[in-house]
Amino acid sequence: MKSSIRKKIVSIPTASLSDALDRLRIVSSMDHAIKSRTIDAKIVGPAVTIKDRLSQDENPPSKALEAIESAQKGCVLVRAIENVGQDEASNIGLFGGIMGLGSKMKGLSGAVIDAGTRDIIECKEIGFPVFSRSVVPTTSIGRTEVVAINVPLKCGGIVVKPGDIVVGDLDGVVVIPEDKLCAVLEIAMEIDMRERKVSMELKKGTPVTKAVSKFSRI
Repeated sequence: MKSSIRKKIVSIPTASLSDALDRLRIVSSMDHAIKSRTIDAKIVGPAVTIKDRLSQDENPPSKALEAIESAQKGCVLVRAIENVGQDEASNIGLFGGIMGLGSKMKGLSGAVIDAGTRDIIECKEIGFPVFSRSVVPTTSIGRTEVVAINVPLKCGGIVVKPGDIVVGDLDGVVVIPEDKLCAVLEIAMEIDMRERKVSMELKKGTPVTKAVSKFSRI
């Protein structure tokens, strides 16, 4: 991703990006349970996906580690378990301190996990942003196995394809289809500009109803 594009996305709240995606009738916002678990940092980057399935085989997640090792700087790791309920996924840890440090050293922007994450203190200490459905002490070994990397998967209720732009902050996570990025950015910047103007009016003492009506924004 070009640094100029990334800077534009970073400057726009996920709320405005979500509104822009709504205008284009693109379902984009992940489930509310997928939230920041480690540090208060915005993540922006192309998705690198890891798909798991339930398995009792006690094999290490070698393919997941390969996905981290082969990822480009600035990417966002997205991992989920196929065909599993939210409660069951929440009790399985798919990300932890070793993966966090490996991702940090590779220069990844962050990780989004539709399951549990663990080693929260370690991830906080290294300053690596992790968004997940839950926080648990469990491992994935003996519970899941990686079946594919860099394939489409469903994470937080949203289909994520490799290369889609993943954006996360304290409001949650949105996914921008790679081929819709320019259109989404154009609309989101216009929405954000209107919101800034409304805020300026409010700070001047303009009544909220009048300020919102003036710029057709809420």
